[in-house]
Amino acid sequence: MLSAEFGNVIKRERLGRGLTQAELAAAAKVSRTTLSRLEGGKPLPVQTDVLDRIFQALGVKPQLAVGMELEERRRARLEQRARIDEQRTRHLRLAVRLASGSREARKLIQRARGVVDLWRERRTCSPFYIKRWSGLLALPPAELAQRMASLGEWEDALFQNTPWSWAWS
Repeated sequence: MLSAEFGNVIKRERLGRGLTQAELAAAAKVSRTTLSRLEGGKPLPVQTDVLDRIFQALGVKPQLAVGMELEERRRARLEQRARIDEQRTRHLRLAVRLASGSREARKLIQRARGVVDLWRERRTCSPFYIKRWSGLLALPPAELAQRMASLGEWEDALFQNTPWSWAWS
């Protein structure tokens, strides 16, 4: 994996300096075949001193992008957490509206049932979510509101596969 990443850097730097593989190989005291395999991304075990000599001949100090990848993953996890929190907040606000049991609440529930029926008919959602939401939407409005406010371990998944997305768009 690292040799492929380093191979890309080596090729880019070599071409940027107008060097042939043979010229760089001679300057780094490595075989042209080794250099070619590195630049081609071919998996091969490479001793660090070989890489050191190539980079020294290019006048380059390589840096791994591992820290950057970890930061990107961390940022992606935070963004996902923010999306989940937003979904949860939307559902909690909707639960407050449903808790009244008003005519509006019953209409909202009926429309959400229609969405679940479409999921079932078109097979666009997992049977698990269809079954789970069908059961929840069969409850009286106040009980549905209470369950939506306390779904426990499944709430994140249910809120991502929700028949309510039309309610806040």
